[in-house]
Amino acid sequence: MYCYALNGKSPMPAHLWLTGCDAYMGSQLWSLSGLDKWIVEKERRPYIEALNDQKSNMVYLTADSETVLDVLDINKIYIVGGLVDRNRWKGITKKKAQDQGIQTAKLPIGSYLKMSSSQVLTVNQVIEILLKFMETKDWRESFFLVIPQRKRFESNGRNQ
Repeated sequence: MYCYALNGKSPMPAHLWLTGCDAYMGSQLWSLSGLDKWIVEKERRPYIEALNDQKSNMVYLTADSETVLDVLDINKIYIVGGLVDRNRWKGITKKKAQDQGIQTAKLPIGSYLKMSSSQVLTVNQVIEILLKFMETKDWRESFFLVIPQRKRFESNGRNQ
């Protein structure tokens, strides 16, 4: 809901898809009041099935990727998953994308700021950063507007 609201308020909204909305997750999602009026694609099948004909344009965003995302390509489909890639499941989204034959990329966080902890962000933060970047075309500004100050450190250890 937060990502949808952010997108609706953005001067440069993205074309959002909710995929894999079947079983338990789907039952929770479909129970939301007004969901049928949301301006977002709703797909019960997983993205790999629903968008398989566009697989070559898919980019799974994961902090474990070696590829750094420099620009957003309007012809690409950026996948922001709901799994957390740390602790017990470290690297799971990268492996999932590789198993599915999908490119991966990570946000260029390390080029603009040092994190006090893991560079793994919440889905809400990633969507907000992408929307800010679409608006400003400036990664640094996008990161500083979205990533909480408590998670940022300058190279000398002070909060930014």
